[in-house]
This record gives sequence, structure tokens and C-alpha cells, in this order.
Amino acid sequence: MRHWVQEVRNFIYSYHFSTGLRTTISVVVPSVVFSLMGDLPMGIEISLGALATALSDVPGTALHKRNGILTAIAFIFFTAVGTSLIAPYPLLMTGWILACCFANGMLLVYGNRGGNIGIACLLVMVSILGEPAVAPAQAMVHCVLILAGSVWYGFLALLLWQIRPYLNVQQMLSECIMETARYLEERAAFYDKGADKNLDEIYKSVLAQQVVVSEKQEAVRELLLKRRSSQQGSTSINKSMVLIFLDIVDLQEQIMASQTNYEALHKDFGEMDILEKFHALILQFVSELHLIGTAVAAGQRSLPKANLRYEIEKVQHAIAEIRRTMPTFQERTRLIALTNILHNIQDMTQRIYNLHRLTRLERVKDEIIDPRIQLSSFTTRNRYDLETLMNNLTFQSHIFRHALRVSIAAVTGYLLGQVFHLDRVYWVLLTIVVILKPGFGISKTRSFQRIIGTITGALFAAGVLFLTDNATLIFILMLICILGAYSFMTQQYTLSVFFTTPFVIFLLHFLHPAHLQNAELRVLDTFIGVSIAFLASFLLWPSWEHHHLPNYMTKMAQDNARYFDQVMRLYTGKEFVMNDYKLARKDTNVSAANLMSAFQRMLSEPKSKQIHGSEVYHFVVLSHSIMSHIAALANYGLLHGVHFPKPEYKLINQYMCQHFDCISKLLEDPAYKHAPLPANIEAFETLEVELENLYQRRQEEINQGKGKTPVREEMLETKMVRDQLHAMFSLLKDMKKTIDKTIADK
Repeated sequence: MRHWVQEVRNFIYSYHFSTGLRTTISVVVPSVVFSLMGDLPMGIEISLGALATALSDVPGTALHKRNGILTAIAFIFFTAVGTSLIAPYPLLMTGWILACCFANGMLLVYGNRGGNIGIACLLVMVSILGEPAVAPAQAMVHCVLILAGSVWYGFLALLLWQIRPYLNVQQMLSECIMETARYLEERAAFYDKGADKNLDEIYKSVLAQQVVVSEKQEAVRELLLKRRSSQQGSTSINKSMVLIFLDIVDLQEQIMASQTNYEALHKDFGEMDILEKFHALILQFVSELHLIGTAVAAGQRSLPKANLRYEIEKVQHAIAEIRRTMPTFQERTRLIALTNILHNIQDMTQRIYNLHRLTRLERVKDEIIDPRIQLSSFTTRNRYDLETLMNNLTFQSHIFRHALRVSIAAVTGYLLGQVFHLDRVYWVLLTIVVILKPGFGISKTRSFQRIIGTITGALFAAGVLFLTDNATLIFILMLICILGAYSFMTQQYTLSVFFTTPFVIFLLHFLHPAHLQNAELRVLDTFIGVSIAFLASFLLWPSWEHHHLPNYMTKMAQDNARYFDQVMRLYTGKEFVMNDYKLARKDTNVSAANLMSAFQRMLSEPKSKQIHGSEVYHFVVLSHSIMSHIAALANYGLLHGVHFPKPEYKLINQYMCQHFDCISKLLEDPAYKHAPLPANIEAFETLEVELENLYQRRQEEINQGKGKTPVREEMLETKMVRDQLHAMFSLLKDMKKTIDKTIADK
């Protein structure tokens, strides 16, 4: 019960709910006001402008937000004028739909903001098509009303931004923390009883959640760090959020650093209850992160709920009990894996307590953001120039093909509506422009989600209209549906469609009472629109993911190599630059997310297009494992320092870089001829001999009753580094074999 209440509370504090609430207010107020004045249709015209502008509004700095809203208002008004004046002439309208869909589809070249403005313009176009054509003078009146609605939303959004300028950032940062908590929870499953029999499924869940975490981090990075770098954030609250974000990114690396051989772990300790203790301990960390995330969203303080240090001590005692059952030093070396994981968790404890502290603004005043980190270098500069558009006006551009696809599909839907005299052809067009995305997989997923949402929503609306004709009750339900539709639009598309359908049916019930007929028409029109969109995405120059995957894989290998090189500077005596290291880590996380996203999209495509699916997935898992081992080296080197550097590390680093380079070149050019790579590295053998010598010396110290000594510390550090490097080398060899097999099968 408490978990459910917490989920509801998190949703109320979330960016999605606040956006839905703002959109609902902007849409409902004009309709209610003009309804009370006896002219509901005029109010709906204004609400349409507000709704379209709201759809185009995405988070950003003050400058981007203002410019985006002004651009949207201008584009929406131009689209409304053109559509209204051409609407009486079907032949001209066909050309207008073609041009309008293509032009607005091409706005995707300007990213999420441009794509949303395009969708907003198309919404206005299809909405106007849903009403009877009128004389030019009356049409201009309608356009001015839509413009008034756009200006009303822009005024409301900018006013609310002035009142609570940090709200969006807090909500985005909160979501980032929550998703990091879910990532930790997914990784906790590796320690659950019987997890060794289900490792593949756990890896899939972990990788999928890593994509979500990376997307949230990128959103916060662009919103928060751009604000900071443009000198908009010098207050305590801004400083607090920057420090929290930097800590949460470091925390994710620490989570990844716990990577180990889980199969061997369960083989050694699966019959004991020690792994379940680890599982329970990690879940307490998850709970603490949820508390921090909720506090950040609400702008409140958070306090630790669990005594994490005490819980860690209990696990330490459990490990000590196991150690007493192992008489020889060789047997006890198996415990090093558990000890390393526990040490990593101990390092995470301090960061959790620090995150709690950073939610209390009075504690932030004396904090200093690491001067070695150049925040502006972690953001990307969006180009909104004509050159970007012109560069994509080629058939090689997937956005260009997408814009053509949308244009042809929309014209097809319009012509079918004219031929078969469909009553509400605009719903067919709306379904097409909303469902069609640049990738086939996303379009297919949206198609199923829209069908399910429409049918269930129509059944709900039909049930309400069948049971009651109370206008007040129907209006209240319509308000709830509006709020649900816009709150879930970017998070749960099926739920959003479920709420949108009864909202539209109830609205039509007030405008044109037709009882259950509106529900039937919505379902029919949705099926027609989905069918056209699906056929268009399948037949009109589809963008299959297997064509793009080699590029994502190459980028992943190159970024992993750069990340590894930056971390190994800690171990080889080269100059270590914190900013370069963090940039390399960020690029690696983004590349991993892009690769996994592309693979997930490929899985939703036809089986015949899922070329080398198992090999690609194997490459994804190997890349993630390599990232985790690099993170473990980084975590140790930064937190504990490298006190016993070995000359072998430089040689191993060189060999590893050769493997990375070979893999990247093979992915870029399968015909690449490379020199034979060593199956084994001599430096590893030297390291093994040295480690064996340290084992013997440590055994002698144990026989003499000595506790912590420099020999023990050197042995633990050397073993940790050797294990991580050896695991990485094995993974790289496996990756090379996977690529060779893929090339051989072509």
C-alpha cells in the first residue's frame, strides 16, 4: 500500500503531471469562459491554439523556451491561415497537405523542439479539416482565435516559468534520480536467489534501464548545465542541483563498478544466504534514492531513513563468519569478490548521505563545484540554421524519407476520405501524423498502442454515455480525461490515447450530440489511419535498423576505447585530466544507450530484417560488461588511489588499445586486413607470477599472525586490477570473434 502511495506522490510531483496540468488549464479555461458567455465553439477555437502551442513546448533555457514558443505561434498561425483559405478546394487542399506534411516533417532536423512544432502545426491543419469550409472572412476570424489561443498559452507558460523557474529542472533531475534507483534495483537482481539461471533476462532488463537512465541524464545535462553555463544559475538551488546531478552521474558509475562474474559468484556462494543479504542491502540503497528523488521534485529536504553503515556492518560480519569456515588462504581468496563488492557499496554510502545533505540548501553555500570540470563542454549546441535543413534535403537523409512518407500517407488518407465521404476524415489524418515516426519499429509500436488505447477509451466513453446524460458529470469526466491525456503523452502513450478518445467523444457530444455514434466513428477512423500508417512505414522507403547498427557499434567501440584510455592514465602515470575523463564517460554512456535503443527497435521489426540479431545482442552485452570493468578501475583509482603501479599495466594498455582499434576498423570496413592479434599477453603472465609471489608472502604473514600490512594492500590492489584487466581482455577477444563470425556469415 505504501509503495502505491509513493508512486502516486512521485507522479504528482513529476514533470509529466505538471505539464499535463498546465496544458489542461490552458485548454479548458477558454472553453469554459466562452461557454459561460454562450459561445462554446469560439472557446474551442482558442483552446485549439493553446493545445497546439502546448504540444510544441519542451523544456529548455529561458531563451530557448521563449524563442520556441514564438516560433510555434508563427508557424501555427501560418498553417491555420493556409488550411482555412484552401479548405473549400479539394484539389488545392491535396497539394497543401502534401507540402504541409513534408515541411513540418522536415522540422525533425532541429531535434525534439522542431519535431514538436511540426506535430503542432499538423494538429491545427487536420483539426481545421474536421470542420465545414467557410468564407475567407470567417476563416480569418477562426485563425485569429487560434492565434489568440497560442498567445494565451505562451503567456501562461512564460508566466509560470517566471514564478517557478527551477520547477522543470527539479522535476527532470528527480526523474533522473528515480531512474538511477530503478537501474540499481535491476542490478540487485543479480544477487537474488537463483539468478544464475536467469542471467540473460536480468542483463536485458539492466541494459534497457541503462538506456532510460542515459536519456534522463542527457535531458538534465542539456537543461541544467546550459542554464548554468549561460549565467542563469548562481543561486543556492541551482548550485545544489548541479552538485546533485554530478553526484548522481558518479553514483551510476559506482553502481556499474560492482560488475563481477555472477555465474561464479552463485557457484561459490549460492547455497549460502550471503547473496540474499547483499540483495536486501542494495534495495535499501534504492529506497534512499527514492527519498532523495521525491525531495528534489518537491523542493524539500530529505533525511536518511536507514542506517546504511550499520546494515553494511551486518553483511561484513556475515562475510567474516564465512571466512572462519575457510581454513586456507587459497580458499579465502574466493571471498575477495564479495569484499570488493562490499567496498564498492561502502563507497556508495557516502555519496548517498551527501545527496541527502545537498537537498538542504543551507549546506550548499560553502560547497564548491569542482573547478576541473568545464560544465559547458558537457552540453551540445543545437543548430537552428537553414544549412542544417538544406543538408538533409537528400534521399540519403532518413528524415527526408520520413517527411515524404508522412506526406504521401496523409494525402492517401485525405483522398480516401473524399472518395468514401468519411464524416470525420481529420481523425484518420491525425492518427497518421501521430503514429508515423522515422523508424519502422516505433511506428509499429505506436500503431498497436493507438488501437488498444482507442478501443478501450471508446468503450469507456460509450459506457458513460449509455449510463448517463448528466452534462455536469460528463464535463467533469472530460476534464479528468484531458488531464490524463496530456500527463501521460510522453510517458505512457497507450494511457494517453485511452484518455484522449473519451475526451474527444465527450467534446463532440457537447458540440454535435450523436450519442454512441461518435465512439463507433473514432474506432473506425483509427483503424483506417493505423492501416495507412503501417503500410506506409513498411512500403515507403522503410528505415531498417540493421543498416544503422554498424555505425552505433563502431561508435560504441571507439568511445569505450577512449574511456578506457582515460581511466588507465591513473595506472600508467600519464597526465590525468578530470574533464577529459568525464567527457569520455559521458560519450560512452550515450553511445551505449543509442546502441541498445537501436537494437530494441530492430526487435520490433519483421524477423527477416533482424539480421545478426543474436550477434548484435552479444556485442551489446559485451560492451556493457567492458564499460562496467572500466568503471570499476575508475572507481578504485579515483577513490583509493593507485599505490602500487606496475610496468605491466602499460603493456596491457597498449595491447587492449590494439584490440579496440582492430574492432572499430572491422566494424567500419569488414574487408579490413589486420595483423594477427596476440591470443595471450605476456604481461599477464608476468603479473600472474608477481601475484603468486604476493600470495605466498601474504600466507607467511598470516602464519605469523600479522593483520593489515603493505603486502596485503599490494596483493589486494594488484589482484583487483589484474582481474578487471583480464576480464576485459577476455571480453575483447570474445567481441572480436563475434564480429569475425558476423563478417563470415555475410
